[in-house]
Amino acid sequence: MKQRILSAVLAAALCLGIIGVVGLSLPAQAAGFSDIGDADVSEAVSVLSSLGIVSGYSDGTFRPSETLTRAQFATLAVLAEGHGDQVAESAYRTLFSDLPASHWAAPYVNLAQSEGLISGYGNGRFGPDDPVTIGQAVTIVLRLMGYGEEDVGPFWPQDYLSKGTDLGLLEGVRTQADAAMTRGEAALLLYAMLQSSCKDGTPYVEKLAHTTISDAVLLQNDDTSSSGEVHTAQVYAGNSGLTWYTQDTTLPDTLLNRRGTLLLNESGAVSGFLPDESTVRTLSAEAKADRLVDESGASYTLSSAVTLVLDDTVTTYGEAWYELDGRETVTLYYSASGSVNLVTASETKRYDGAVLTGYYENVLPNASNPTSITLLGETYPVAEEGVSALAQFRVGDRITVSFNGSGEIVDACSPSEHSAVMIGLVTETGNSCSVALSNGLTASGSCSDTTFVVGDLVRVSASSLGTLSLSQVSAGTSSAALQVAERTLGSTPLAEDVVLYDRVGKTHAVQIALEDLLVDSVPASRILYTATNSAGEIDVLVLDDVTGDAYTYGIFSSGTKTEGNGTMQVTNRTVAVENSAGLSQECLTGTAVPDGQVGGLVPSSDGRVAGLLVLEEVEDVSRSAFDGTDTVTLSGAAVPISDEVQVYNTDNGQWITLAQAKAYTDTFTVYYSGTLGTDAKVRVILTQSPS
Repeated sequence: MKQRILSAVLAAALCLGIIGVVGLSLPAQAAGFSDIGDADVSEAVSVLSSLGIVSGYSDGTFRPSETLTRAQFATLAVLAEGHGDQVAESAYRTLFSDLPASHWAAPYVNLAQSEGLISGYGNGRFGPDDPVTIGQAVTIVLRLMGYGEEDVGPFWPQDYLSKGTDLGLLEGVRTQADAAMTRGEAALLLYAMLQSSCKDGTPYVEKLAHTTISDAVLLQNDDTSSSGEVHTAQVYAGNSGLTWYTQDTTLPDTLLNRRGTLLLNESGAVSGFLPDESTVRTLSAEAKADRLVDESGASYTLSSAVTLVLDDTVTTYGEAWYELDGRETVTLYYSASGSVNLVTASETKRYDGAVLTGYYENVLPNASNPTSITLLGETYPVAEEGVSALAQFRVGDRITVSFNGSGEIVDACSPSEHSAVMIGLVTETGNSCSVALSNGLTASGSCSDTTFVVGDLVRVSASSLGTLSLSQVSAGTSSAALQVAERTLGSTPLAEDVVLYDRVGKTHAVQIALEDLLVDSVPASRILYTATNSAGEIDVLVLDDVTGDAYTYGIFSSGTKTEGNGTMQVTNRTVAVENSAGLSQECLTGTAVPDGQVGGLVPSSDGRVAGLLVLEEVEDVSRSAFDGTDTVTLSGAAVPISDEVQVYNTDNGQWITLAQAKAYTDTFTVYYSGTLGTDAKVRVILTQSPS
């Protein structure tokens, strides 16, 4: 009997792509599917797969546009109900003339029928291979949630579709009752059900778990706990603190750093995770005592009492904000009111593999057993594995050192063995200068050449103890175009860890990722500088205003500024940008900028406008045009939404999050940079009152 039941289960898995049914304990697919382009469908499938409800095919696809049969959806309903372990009791019964006991779906259909979830055609047939219609699928989902005809209405399927719409179950699903439901639509419908409450008010997801933990943040997947236990999930959950849970299933990595509901089975092991819709923002930023400042200059004010989770420690922002130095990204979690109530950070991998060459300037406690040394004006800790290599050198020597991800020195050698190529952006000028290097480290010291200005791209070397020599790198301008998809500059490949900057004129550059380039290629004329590593690959690229990410976006505030005395007074126009970070630096401009216009601004080092961009506007954009927080459809084109998008409530004059704006109204005015269909990106969104 067991063998025959297992065969039926395997057949179901092959026909539908279902896992986690009776007799099997299969891991959920952690990776994304290669053929799901829609972000909402992708998330729905990730969550449902982690719960053992759906999976893809053996070729790594999910095939979201394929239709489902009535037998397949009945099977999904049983699994989404959490009753997959009960199908054996319904095996080998024939309730419908066209569904013999030997049919792979008979145990599921029989159980679904006995629970009142499905019914046949009234002539003794079920039609297992007929396409399931949207009306039929919505009816089954409403029954799973405890709704009957007395709650919905007597007219089928209209009343059922209306009820499903009222409950928010049909977002992204067509509302034609007789249309055949696709696999992608089924995932959206079932996911919406998991996020809803049953008729009696209990969250539906509680049907699938022995215990649930709300407001949980999934920090690590398949981790090793602080006590050495393997295959655990690291979770932060408010009053429960930081906890490692044994994993009954490996969760998809796409759910990491999300806040939601953690599902535990009877053994207290993780059986699933359901993310909520709270706002989460991940950024690269410099930490200060009362705020974070991202690469665009935008500030995020933080209370010292905000909870901060660093690796295996829970503290507060005020207690340990300085430890964020060296973290590649910081993640902010927002409350329903729009304030940050949790901060987490990535592991310290920022400096892994970084190399510096310079003069050995100082050491503590001594050169034979160094715990820290000073090089290029900065003091660095020495890791245990770096002590013996450094012990061969003395203060005054010229050396090359390499770092681990935490910024600790792990090795040292003579520059004749290896000499670092150090390139970066000038951040301080004068007799003492400072350069932010492309490897994330800093070089500081005396500088005899004071002609450099902040934002200049320079090559750095140590000319003597405590003294830097800077030289312009403009001679390295590319003669070849960058092919983005191919990851090549002409015929030269890009390094895996290539560092890219974008800048406007000689202003501060912002670091960008290759995926921020929304064009197929960047012409050589827009490439300011390239550098190669020892393997001959391009490892540094500086672009000339290619992405628009170097601008600060918001609403222009224009004015005037008078300088001088008496008859020598001069009045100039000024412009600043207001956004969620407040009012930006006021810049002198020779161009009249209408007050209240929406756009972007780049200031120069001398307080003038280096770049000014007026954004394109699209009015009357509906909420349904948004694909989560990733894209919005404008004039038929799917346009990505900037991670730093600025959202303004025109009714109360407050800067809010996109999630708050979508809850407030269903109509928006959207502003974008670039050109629709090519490199457009949404920068600012204003709420719009219905006309």
